[in-house]
Amino acid sequence: MERVKHATDRHHILPRSRCYQLGIDSEFDGNVVRVNQTKHRAWHILFSNLTPEEAIEYIKANWSLSKEGELAFQNELKKRGLK
Repeated sequence: MERVKHATDRHHILPRSRCYQLGIDSEFDGNVVRVNQTKHRAWHILFSNLTPEEAIEYIKANWSLSKEGELAFQNELKKRGLK
């Protein structure tokens, strides 16, 4: 069976616009990777110009349980004998 080749894009880990602001060349070693084109577009739809580390912080801040929610969840587990 022949493998289907997917289109790829060049993705800058540290965005070109940030490199420009810092006065550095965005093509420095390790900053550009080849990624699946569909996944690359999805990244920018979801996270715009965030770096991977910034995206993780964004997810943790906006999509995780609050401290109160985590406590309530742990209490629910205890009530059911799951913890």
